Amino acid sequence: CSLIPCAIIFFLGENISFTNRLTLLAIILILSFISLNINFEENGIENKDPSFVVIDEFAGMWISLIVSDQLFLLIMSFLLFRFFDITKFLGINKIEKLNGSLGIMLDDIVAGIYTLIIVFFIKLFLV
Repeated sequence: CSLIPCAIIFFLGENISFTNRLTLLAIILILSFISLNINFEENGIENKDPSFVVIDEFAGMWISLIVSDQLFLLIMSFLLFRFFDITKFLGINKIEKLNGSLGIMLDDIVAGIYTLIIVFFIKLFLV
């Protein structure tokens, strides 16, 4: 699911302003938390990250792409986000253990924020 935001930015990135990217992020996050909370309450899902939940990956990846306006930055965002998401490096593993939708969403959000910070500095100093 991480590739979908990459494809959106790759094909439509020039037409999506920074402000619109932030607005879309806010909408994605709000809808994600609401839908996950409803799903948890209705189905009694406990502290785990079900494989059918992919909105967390989408939201985290979208965060990492906020400043990615070139193919190189897009690729770096994808690779770094996947690195943080898989390794659960720098405390992400502790965040993932939070109960319910909070843990499911926040581990990917933090992975996206870590990625965004690194990509921002790559863009600032190298590109």
